Amino acid sequence: MSKYQHANSAIEQAVTAGVSEGLDREEILLALIVSSVAAYRDAAGKKAVRDALLYELGEVEGATDTQFIRSR
Repeated sequence: MSKYQHANSAIEQAVTAGVSEGLDREEILLALIVSSVAAYRDAAGKKAVRDALLYELGEVEGATDTQFIRSR
């Protein structure tokens, strides 16, 4: 299983668990973003987080399949 398949599985599990407890899907996803950014900062440093976020924000329209590109 790829790193993105693991991440997507974890996202689906978190959303399913939260929704079953009455939480809003969008709020769960936002909490995942915030928590992931903090964990990535701790693991890779502030510059890596900033670079990754700027890249992802530049691709927010979905024109590039970043998961495909990064998995290579």
